[in-house]
Amino acid sequence: IAGGAVPSRAQLKAIQNNTASEVYSADKVLLGRYYIQDRTNIRYDDIAPTAIDALIATEDVRFYEHGGVDTRSLGRVFVKTLLMGQESSGGGSTLSQQLAKNLFPRKGRRIWEMPINKMREIIIARKLESIYSKQELLELYLNTVPMGGNLYGIERASRRFFNTTADSLKTEQAAVLIGMLKATTSYNPRLYPERSLQRRNVVLNQMARYSYLTPQQADSLKNIPLKLNYRYITHNDGMAPYFREQLRQELVQWAATQRKQNGQPYNLYTDGLKIYTTIDSRMQQHGEQALR
Repeated sequence: IAGGAVPSRAQLKAIQNNTASEVYSADKVLLGRYYIQDRTNIRYDDIAPTAIDALIATEDVRFYEHGGVDTRSLGRVFVKTLLMGQESSGGGSTLSQQLAKNLFPRKGRRIWEMPINKMREIIIARKLESIYSKQELLELYLNTVPMGGNLYGIERASRRFFNTTADSLKTEQAAVLIGMLKATTSYNPRLYPERSLQRRNVVLNQMARYSYLTPQQADSLKNIPLKLNYRYITHNDGMAPYFREQLRQELVQWAATQRKQNGQPYNLYTDGLKIYTTIDSRMQQHGEQALR
């Protein structure tokens, strides 16, 4: 979307996140992934309910009540931030407005462009609310949200920081990831564990404040130490890296000659292809061990 233009309803209906393509062995083991943005899109039902609760309690407690714009929050921001100068008063953007900003990033960041950007995001947010259900918006948001670097979405964040899937997140783990949304670098649990722990506990307090947890549950969870199972897998990690590189070159050529339903050629790095090969992961593992 060029300049400050607002996307049409047709464009909003056709939203599709860039998704990594995955390479599988003959015995259905994931060998590796090709991507520009490290993202795996998942359905709403594949997200732990506790992550949804943490998100709403922390970012947009009236999410189910508004139509894209929370006038109470906007009023608070105007009075406390603009008139009283309290920078810690919190933001006025709803999840729908944040989603609009994630999908269609701001073009200009100069001070006089802020009102235009905000108004554009409000218009897009209202359009999104008229097209998608609340569950669909939450699904889109948690698949779209940046989690630092080229990492996107709660599924890949769950796998990187806790070596688990988004539907298996524990409450304290979900609180860490949702806490990162405020500042993905400052609250990165690997880089700044103490800061991340404090932010996690803020999220747990918010969940208790809005009755997603009892005060006793929140206190118990806050006593759990921050425990990561960090796994950062690069393009060269995993089995059969030379095989996958040769395959990548062939797939790039294949994708350029194959057309999607809209007439556009496939893109190996963004279209979420599933590639099934004849290689056997068990035999490959034995071979690599023997070579070492």
